[in-house]
Amino acid sequence: MFSEQLISLATDRALGHPTQTECDLFEELYEVYINDSNSSTLREHIVARVAGCNPLPGKLGRDAIQIGTNIEKEIKPKNYTNKTTNGSGCFNDYTRARYVKDTNVNLPIIHGLFVHGILHYVVEFTIDAVAHKLDSQIRKKCEEGGNQYVRSASWTYTDWIDHPSLTVHYINKDLIGKSHVKGQYKICHPFYQKLIAL
Repeated sequence: MFSEQLISLATDRALGHPTQTECDLFEELYEVYINDSNSSTLREHIVARVAGCNPLPGKLGRDAIQIGTNIEKEIKPKNYTNKTTNGSGCFNDYTRARYVKDTNVNLPIIHGLFVHGILHYVVEFTIDAVAHKLDSQIRKKCEEGGNQYVRSASWTYTDWIDHPSLTVHYINKDLIGKSHVKGQYKICHPFYQKLIAL
């Protein structure tokens, strides 16, 4: 979908690095695309690159494949939208069948946070970190509630931050610290403390 040159340029921009071909038009397109609430494709491609993966085409199925191992992974990039974030992520329209498929392979999940177009962190954990939360939501909404799926099966940082599978691919603690201003928190304070301690 994106050229190698564009993804390379966008990744440098997301990491706060100076870019050689940066211009006003690129900045305008970057800001519009990176903050698009209807599409996370550019954010997914940047997070995949930072985590050492190649993005997979299409909207259905896995998002990326690990370079060298060919392990397929799910990417969950969060975009700050003027509401304090808590390391959350979700699977939309989640079913028991999908849960079983994901847990059978202990699906790796890569999660990142963008704030005003700048990447703050990229972490990875396996689905068993959040499986208890997903299982509970499926049981309540589907098996007890009679629904076919959970519209948004979600989790927060408390489910994965201390899990043994946690891997930090990238974290900019200086940037996170500078933007952690009381009354204007981008990241909720308990989550901030955990991130800074990583």
